[in-house]
Amino acid sequence: MKKVVIFDTAIGTTNLGDEIILQCLEEQLAFLLDNCFLMRFSTHTKNMPLSRYFLETPKIQFSYEADFKLIMGTNLLSRNIRRTQSQWPVNRLDSWLYDNCIMAGVGTTLREGKITAYSRKIYQRILRPDFCHSVRDEESKRLLESIGFQALNTGCPTLWKMTPEFCRQIPIVKASRVVFSLSGYPPQQNRDRDADLIRILRENYQELYFWGQTSADEPYLDTFEQVGDIKRICSLKRYQDILDSGDIDYVGTRLHGGVYAMQHKVRSIIIAIDHRARGFHETNNLCICERDEIPQKLTNMIQGEIVTDIHLRQDEIDLWKSQFTKDYPKPLRKTHQSLAWVRILSFPLMSLQKIMRWRKRRRKKKA
Repeated sequence: MKKVVIFDTAIGTTNLGDEIILQCLEEQLAFLLDNCFLMRFSTHTKNMPLSRYFLETPKIQFSYEADFKLIMGTNLLSRNIRRTQSQWPVNRLDSWLYDNCIMAGVGTTLREGKITAYSRKIYQRILRPDFCHSVRDEESKRLLESIGFQALNTGCPTLWKMTPEFCRQIPIVKASRVVFSLSGYPPQQNRDRDADLIRILRENYQELYFWGQTSADEPYLDTFEQVGDIKRICSLKRYQDILDSGDIDYVGTRLHGGVYAMQHKVRSIIIAIDHRARGFHETNNLCICERDEIPQKLTNMIQGEIVTDIHLRQDEIDLWKSQFTKDYPKPLRKTHQSLAWVRILSFPLMSLQKIMRWRKRRRKKKA
């Protein structure tokens, strides 16, 4: 039985897009995961208190012994890890858990500047050197290759099922209803263009639904006038039901909200507000409309024909997956006590634990 650690990007997140990515990856990796014992850690939150890293625990030892460790998607890569700690709080201590990780469909969150020496060091500590890592765009591929790792641009795992046969089942012409999204994070807001979006959708559709992909999206919608009649959706299950009900389009700024709609054979237009949607367009031919072009182009796109034609990087996808079917020499399994810091600090910590247990027994006897 193989052991696999999943670094779950859907734990501790307010963005249901992470849940969408995780579901798709687990479906695509079923050939491996269904035959392994799985243990989950979180990427968005700390996994254990500081003191636990210095004590030999079953969780840490399982991580050392795992055959594979997978970082499951989303945009975690950064050129400056210290600036993106709120999204991925990884540091030198956490590297004990992440040691020899494999990236699965990971993207980049911070584009500006050169990679810092500290970030380079963390990646070199945590990423497995003998594996090709799966990334979802060329920018992420260049980032990993610049620090010496092999990477394959497989596109985002949420698109891997969209073969030509699948895409032909997505309608070409406009539906009578639409589900739309807005990005409520302050840096992603644009009140003028978002107001144009709502106006154009009202002019072209009989019924409007709003998909709140994050906890900030619906409060942002409520800052616009005359939106009380718009039906709201904040559950992924409810969103799936609406998409499967038929006669509905998707238009919005939430990238994975649109990709999820396409997975359910819904005609979709993604409003591009940052490098991620543009990267999907460059890599996979995703249908996008630039936000600044909403007044000029969106109406024509809605009323015209849209042929969904996702360009899959099937060779790269198959090559990345094939790595998990090979036999690898068993590495020399380290133990917790092989870490120098642990050897130095474990004795005082264990002594402190014994003192605390002794004091607890004393209090019980006195009671």
